[in-house]
Amino acid sequence: MFTRIAVLGSATFIDRLRSFEHELPSTRLDYYTYNIPSDAKGIVSTIKPCDAVLFSGSFPYYYAKDSIEKLPIPSFYLKQDESVLTTTLLSISFTNPTAIHKLSIDLVHPESVKSVLKDIGQTDQTPVLLKINTSIDLEEIVTFHTDLQKSGASSLAVTSIHAVYQRLRDNGLSVVKMIDPKSSIIKGIEDTRSLALLFKSQSAKIAIGYIQTNKELTISEGEIKQIAASIQANTVKEADNLYVLFSTQGDVQEALNNNLITSLVNTSSPPVKIGFGYGKTVVEATQNARDALSYATDNTAYLLTDSKELLGPYPNSHKQVRLINNDPLLVQIAKETTLSPANLSKVIQFSRARKSTEFTAYDLEVYLQVSRRTTERILKKLTDHGYAQVVGEEMTYQQGRPRAIYELNFPTYS
Repeated sequence: MFTRIAVLGSATFIDRLRSFEHELPSTRLDYYTYNIPSDAKGIVSTIKPCDAVLFSGSFPYYYAKDSIEKLPIPSFYLKQDESVLTTTLLSISFTNPTAIHKLSIDLVHPESVKSVLKDIGQTDQTPVLLKINTSIDLEEIVTFHTDLQKSGASSLAVTSIHAVYQRLRDNGLSVVKMIDPKSSIIKGIEDTRSLALLFKSQSAKIAIGYIQTNKELTISEGEIKQIAASIQANTVKEADNLYVLFSTQGDVQEALNNNLITSLVNTSSPPVKIGFGYGKTVVEATQNARDALSYATDNTAYLLTDSKELLGPYPNSHKQVRLINNDPLLVQIAKETTLSPANLSKVIQFSRARKSTEFTAYDLEVYLQVSRRTTERILKKLTDHGYAQVVGEEMTYQQGRPRAIYELNFPTYS
């Protein structure tokens, strides 16, 4: 199965990556281009369902950090290591021979330059260095290189930022970009893929939940099913006032983070207590769930992890199913498909909760707790307008027609 990775980078970086994309087996890349690194923050919310996100450098990554923390998937960025500096200096020696002390270089870790120069036996000369971070304005970097060249202190600028490169070039100054070696980019893709696979593996581990009601009061089967559906769990009634949920860590964590469980619990009658447990075995997860339950009070939930971290009481946030749309793209989708804001919001939450971009109508039906006909009607509206597409089919039974496999084709991480 392919690992789908969203790549955020400059146009130059993405063009280069496209040239050897075919050398990356089992990986599917979706590209998102920015003009300046700070654009990355707004781009994150437009990313379509994928398994992980790769940033072309630390600058766009840190600009987008607040948005990244809201993603239900892992993210990674290419680090500017010593191989980048070595490759760049070697390229300069062949294409634009320049004395080392006549170079002006902006980079995140200036100390790495001295390390590289020491390794190649060039300790008698040092370039003019500027340490950069997200607090520095791009105009300051442009001015740094410009002033040095105009004063004659340097004759070639080396920049880590494509937007700075373009500005200096447009102003007629001598400038080159840092060169990310092909091997470093491929390793970055592979590291991102490994991170995505590890995330999926961790998310798939067992999680046990307990729902407890007052002994004198009973909760309806419908309410139990609603809570179970929010974490895609199977339920077993252990006693008159106690139910056991069997789910996965990824589904439970997503539901707790998005307040899906507690929003259901707060409307249930009678009040309920919930405890979740993670563990390396079913026995360990069960014991942790029982221990977490002992801390819970009416209409709250606690989680005890396999490292014995007690988290709670939930709710610790106030995210609800959105009954109105104020995002322009979602307004457009709702208008074109005639889907209600609530149904569209639930489809988005379904996408965020899954650890795979692919799903069947049955998967969506179970999550939404609606009829097959309603589910198929929702999918038809999305596919008819290009917001979902059939990407394959599966046949897990001997008779009947195969099930279609879908992917959503609009941003769900905003």
